[in-house]
Amino acid sequence: LSLLMDNSSGPVLLTLLLLQNTSSPKGSTPPAGYGMAEPPAPGAGPSRNHSLVEYGLRPGEIAAASVVWGALWLISVLGNFLVCLVIHRSRRTQSTTNYFVVSMACADLVSGVGSAPLLLLQLSSGRWMLGSGVCRLVRYLQYLTPGVQIYVLLAISTDRFYTIVYPLSFKVSRGKAKKMILASWFCGALFASPACFLYGSNSDHHCNFFLPSSWQGSAYSIIHLFLVFLIPSLLIILFYQKVIKYIWRISTDGMTVRRTTNIVPRTKVKTIKMFLMLNSVFLLSWLPFFVVQLWHPQETDYRKSSLLFLAITWISFSSSASKPTLYSIYNANFRRGMKETFCMSAMKCYRSNAYTITTSSRIAKKNHV
Repeated sequence: LSLLMDNSSGPVLLTLLLLQNTSSPKGSTPPAGYGMAEPPAPGAGPSRNHSLVEYGLRPGEIAAASVVWGALWLISVLGNFLVCLVIHRSRRTQSTTNYFVVSMACADLVSGVGSAPLLLLQLSSGRWMLGSGVCRLVRYLQYLTPGVQIYVLLAISTDRFYTIVYPLSFKVSRGKAKKMILASWFCGALFASPACFLYGSNSDHHCNFFLPSSWQGSAYSIIHLFLVFLIPSLLIILFYQKVIKYIWRISTDGMTVRRTTNIVPRTKVKTIKMFLMLNSVFLLSWLPFFVVQLWHPQETDYRKSSLLFLAITWISFSSSASKPTLYSIYNANFRRGMKETFCMSAMKCYRSNAYTITTSSRIAKKNHV
């Protein structure tokens, strides 16, 4: 340095030497006044760090979602399990129509046990931690449940139509009911199978909420909408329209209406009312799910997409929780079957019934003698 300073060009060479040393990567240090770049905030949107996806849900929103979803899950699982138990153990409820009811309850149990808890775990933790295979399975179950149930509801409408309008020409026996249930599960599983290939978990630890915005996703959403929702819904409405016209006949002036109580028993009319309410709740609950999947929104803002997915999943899952309530309200045999099931567990009703039967038989023998 002293040699360089002695010459007239020493300051210039010294400056060049210092610039060369500071530009080398090994010895580079940040200048004073400049700090390291901080990572973006969790709610910063698409530009945040994608190595760990955080949906940006607030603690209050996660708590409210957990409470509401937990209540719906508990009502759905316990209620549908009770439906299966009552129909299995009570003889008064073992009819052909209740076979279809058990099939829908089993579909709700599959969705409630295999899909709903994992979806709540994804939204509460802010990422998907179970891999691509479980992600595809959960989305498959989410598409399987409405497909199976709407075809079972179509089978019920067919059964009610022929039972009431044409009772002598066609009768749905237990063997035919089992075949119709198997066909419903096969169609639901077949039409839900493309979801296994369209969904998946990417490198961001995120299981996609909606179908991808590709031609495969658009084609599947349209085909799935027609085959699993629109066409079965129109057939269900057509069958029940003919049943209602048969039960309620309009007179010649078109003003007065009378019900054919002598032709159709009152119990069958109550069953028709129950299934009309059941179909209405089911179609209205699952309509947002099919509409949003047809729209397949972009998942660039994870907060908005997660809130939208949470809303439509709440609405669709409420259908599973409402079915046992409708059974208990509109079906007197189901209420009696619940009492018999609980009495069967406590063994109190059997003792009282056995005492009544033996006492009445002894009195009958004395009178006969």
